[in-house]
Amino acid sequence: MSYTFHLPDIGEGIAEAEIIRWLVGPGDQVVEDQPVAEIETDKALVEMPSPTTGQVAELCAPEGAMVQVGERLIVIADGAAPTPAEPAQASDGGAAATPAGSAHHTPLNANGSGAQKRPLATPATRRLARELGVSLDGLVGTGPGGRITDDDVRAAVHGASQAKSSTAGAATAAATERSLPESGSHQPVGLTEDQRIPVRGLRRRTAEAMVRALRDIPHTVAMHHADVGDLLALRKSLLPRAEAKGIGLTLTPFLVKATALALVQFPMANASFDDAAQEIIVRARRNVGFAVNTPDGLVIPVVKDADRKPLLAIAREVEALTAAARTRTVAIEQMQEGTFTISNHGPLGGNFGTPIIRAPEGGILGFGRATPQAVVRDGEIVARTLLPISYSADHRLVDGDVVIGFCQALITLLEAPVQLLVEEG
Repeated sequence: MSYTFHLPDIGEGIAEAEIIRWLVGPGDQVVEDQPVAEIETDKALVEMPSPTTGQVAELCAPEGAMVQVGERLIVIADGAAPTPAEPAQASDGGAAATPAGSAHHTPLNANGSGAQKRPLATPATRRLARELGVSLDGLVGTGPGGRITDDDVRAAVHGASQAKSSTAGAATAAATERSLPESGSHQPVGLTEDQRIPVRGLRRRTAEAMVRALRDIPHTVAMHHADVGDLLALRKSLLPRAEAKGIGLTLTPFLVKATALALVQFPMANASFDDAAQEIIVRARRNVGFAVNTPDGLVIPVVKDADRKPLLAIAREVEALTAAARTRTVAIEQMQEGTFTISNHGPLGGNFGTPIIRAPEGGILGFGRATPQAVVRDGEIVARTLLPISYSADHRLVDGDVVIGFCQALITLLEAPVQLLVEEG
């Protein structure tokens, strides 16, 4: 008897997922809840667990394939003792479904000899290992069920020089991979010929979403400056209090809070357009997503009900979500239900821009780098720290009065930041 596992509905509005990597192969023995594949949606990179115990009979799609919800993913036979498996055949009798270019998996024989299975580790741990140049093969995991943990990988870095030399090639490969455009890093330099890089995973999801957004949403963009001298002074004064609570206090929590409070004043800026029903949906909650740059592209965690949360609570949440986003361990539900997005590209040296709206939301804010500039105050030229603000709005939802009004409300909050502390205890 065999069990055919179909791709389940794994989140709100997610109709498909990409198979990033198979963690097992035909003939491997698996146990219930053992990770069998890494899959990626436009929300997150997750491990897909085995629904049962048994032997892998067939992988129904290759690495890099897009699988629709409800389509066949893997076939697992009953828990009989492992036997050499013939290559799994596609349903049309064609080529084997084993992913091209993936390692061949040989089951262990009765006395335990033969090739070992892929080491157990989360996607985040595998990424850490690649970045540090550590091979997971041969590492002894200290986590549940022998899973290799981040600490195991770090311990390997500080191990014997022989272990270090064995991973030097992997470190070089990882550094090369991070230099490619797919990683969201700088363009490769010193190329002597053209290079083709597959657009997969998060990068593909982002590209598709951006094309749809620019095609379907009529963007209107407004650009302003906010004088944030008082805001920076407030942040500096709150740093000791935040540090005492173990909270890292960046500028992003202030921007999240100010945005949410401005959305309270201008509900249409927090709306979305339903094309199918030809209706405008004015959102009752202010759920502010913020862009986090990762090696694979932008990830957007969401601070739910940001207008109702104290500033330091938002700071703690932003810090935790940012760390999870960068290791691709952020939960799907932590990236759902966003109603508005901000992107703080100031730390990268950015100024003004034309941010693209994330459908089905109705607007997005981009914040540049705050820099001292000469301005006129009371007839005199003085230096002030100005923050560039770019606001893209769906012109089907709002006209100029709302666009300008929302921006002015936001600027007022940023220039008189004590308003952001009303709910602080």
